[in-house]
Amino acid sequence: MAKLLQEIKAQSLRGTSKLDEIVAQLSAEDGKDLREALNDPTIRPMQIIHALKKRGFKMSPSVITRFRDNHNVTS
Repeated sequence: MAKLLQEIKAQSLRGTSKLDEIVAQLSAEDGKDLREALNDPTIRPMQIIHALKKRGFKMSPSVITRFRDNHNVTS
């Protein structure tokens, strides 16, 4: 097997997503609110980003868009 392929296969995947890490650090109530916001397509990603930034979290809007795409969150 080629060295690159061996290296790729040897890497472990991260078990949690950035969103899961943030939810774990928030209070239970804020974590629940974040999950509800993520699943509400009427709330824009930047609205969530700004609220998280006020709480000291930094994230790209694409993380939210990707989450919504993967979880079939549509309007």
